[in-house]
Amino acid sequence: MPASFMTLFPHVQNSLEALKIPVQATADLAETATDFQSLGFGLWKESNHLAFELLNRFLPLTTPVNEEDSEKLCDMMHGGLESFLTLTEQNIHENLARFHQKRVAELAFINVFTESVPSQDWEVEYDDSEVILDLPSLRLIDISADVNHKIQNYGVVFAPRAGHHSNIAERVALYMRDSGLTRMAVVEQKCAEDIPLYMDGERHYEGFDGQVEQYRKVLEALKERTGCPPHLVAVCQPGPLLMSTLILYPHLGKTFGSAGSPMHTEAERGYLTDFSRMMGGEYMDRLIDLLGYTVPEEFPGAGRESWDGRMHVLGFYFLGVDQHFKNFRRLLSDLKHGNDEAAQRQISFYHWYNYVQHAPAGFIRDTYKRIFVKNELIRGTLSVHGRKIGIKDYPESVPIWALGGSRDDIAPPLHATGHMDLIDTVPLKDKLKLICDGGHMGLFRSSRILREYYSSIVAFLLKRSDKKAS
Repeated sequence: MPASFMTLFPHVQNSLEALKIPVQATADLAETATDFQSLGFGLWKESNHLAFELLNRFLPLTTPVNEEDSEKLCDMMHGGLESFLTLTEQNIHENLARFHQKRVAELAFINVFTESVPSQDWEVEYDDSEVILDLPSLRLIDISADVNHKIQNYGVVFAPRAGHHSNIAERVALYMRDSGLTRMAVVEQKCAEDIPLYMDGERHYEGFDGQVEQYRKVLEALKERTGCPPHLVAVCQPGPLLMSTLILYPHLGKTFGSAGSPMHTEAERGYLTDFSRMMGGEYMDRLIDLLGYTVPEEFPGAGRESWDGRMHVLGFYFLGVDQHFKNFRRLLSDLKHGNDEAAQRQISFYHWYNYVQHAPAGFIRDTYKRIFVKNELIRGTLSVHGRKIGIKDYPESVPIWALGGSRDDIAPPLHATGHMDLIDTVPLKDKLKLICDGGHMGLFRSSRILREYYSSIVAFLLKRSDKKAS
């Protein structure tokens, strides 16, 4: 796997590496100048002290002043010069320190784009015993709280496959867990490099149908653990897939919800949808042929045709270019002004953002055509395992919620919530539609949105959970 999104631009990386040389040199020069300045002023003060000691001894011999007045005069002159030297030293030191800090900040900023990004994983601690299922393209990980559970249902958060590590879903999962949904699991999407091309001697195809089949196994495993169906939570892209799974297997879901998901891509104009329909269904095929990625021999997925995760992340950079430039300016400013906590948050974010994962080509093709071009689930033309389904088939017994962001440029607010208006079989009391003031990433990472909106979602779910018998 490429260490970073920036490996897509080796010439840029080389230029930045070259730029680090003069920046490092000037930082080292400032540090050396500071050392020499301290040494020089130290010697100057020592010489000054010695000179006034001598003056104090010889002044009474050369001028008509008594010894007491001579000592006062020398102390006054010595103190004045000492203060002047101290202020001068302090002023020079502060200027050198500021200069040095700015150069060090520039180096730290450049390193964000040149150094190998750290491997990404879930922050919550887990071991192999918490991995409930290890399927061809995903893992189901139990992150339940170590408490006496009051409800029987698992909450399961499905992370997106969008060029990044699945831990984008972690803050949502942990917030829900710590707010009362104590049985919690997360679904981690694997990089295409880790998905074997052959399973049990047969060629493995990873597309829309394959994901639905694996989703079914996830829901069955969680229901089997407690005897009660889980609460289904889709973060971004898995929304239509997870709803399709629920429509096919309605007994496997207690509730269904999605945040920032492309559920109804015709509910309002959106850049991705407009672009997809303008380019047509075959565009992604041509793009994969031109810019695709074949997994090398040293990986379990050797030979699998994939979509290069770096290209996926590049698309996200283009969509949010203004915001990214603002982030970079703020990061450099924070580094230069010593705002370490704020700077580290941004660096951690871009470590995650630039750590790419590749996606199986079949999955990308299906997602592009079925969701963004044809909007098949909403139109009722989606075929999964030979069965045609649509939004009208949503089970009336399963409460539903949806969260959108008013500033979301990936899944505009009505893309994320417009499907709710098409489900008229579910009672109004079992439907919760929320639109927050936030962008796409804020739906999964913002503490404010978690506190102000997910608290309502958790309350909605807890009210509809199966309680443990007393």
